[in-house]
Amino acid sequence: MIEVKDLKKYYQGDSVVTKALNGVSFFIKEGEFVAIMGPSGSGKSTLMHIMCFLDRPTSGTYKFRGKSIDELSEDELARIRNKEMGFVFQTFNLLSRTTALDNIKLPLVYTGLSAKLENEMAQSAIEAVGLSHRTFHFPNQLAGGEQQRVAIARAIVNQPSVIFADEPTGNLDSKSGQQIMDILQKLNAEGHTIILVTHERYTAEMAQRIIQLKDGKIISDEVVDHRRFAKDGLIK
Repeated sequence: MIEVKDLKKYYQGDSVVTKALNGVSFFIKEGEFVAIMGPSGSGKSTLMHIMCFLDRPTSGTYKFRGKSIDELSEDELARIRNKEMGFVFQTFNLLSRTTALDNIKLPLVYTGLSAKLENEMAQSAIEAVGLSHRTFHFPNQLAGGEQQRVAIARAIVNQPSVIFADEPTGNLDSKSGQQIMDILQKLNAEGHTIILVTHERYTAEMAQRIIQLKDGKIISDEVVDHRRFAKDGLIK
């Protein structure tokens, strides 16, 4: 699904060049659950932004389903992002004056679907994250973990093939964080490819594979031998 080869991303300052990514290469197969981890400044967020089509590399190759980002127009990139990709961020990015259901429907705005079908898809997504009882609540009426579950429902409403999760548990208490990881593991079991950015080893070990970055380079790429599983806020 994803091929990254000798990827570099440099930022030019007044007199200094910052090498955010400095020759990164890897593959991700469809259906994998991959964690990208590293300390602050390691390049993991820059890498995530490039993989999400939010930024372009300075050099190197990034291919999504065999097509290089350099070969795609802005319209094609937007279409792939809307159709194939779902996004979950550390900050929930919910519209404050909009109900949970209407927040979930946002990715469907430009699909041309009927209002009835949009509602059905949003209802299905909110059920998938266990929040049917919060359908018409506003974000300020929801706990942090519930807001993140709404954000996940919004990410999966279009049935994307890959879900990018950037520090999705970073603003949550440990129990809520475990519940979010449980949902992501279930989505992966259903066939979604999950790419998780985290700085926590404990969270990364809930993936199948960990790519570790330091100073813009991959220092390890390993299968998780003793994978952790999250369920109802507890490790099983």
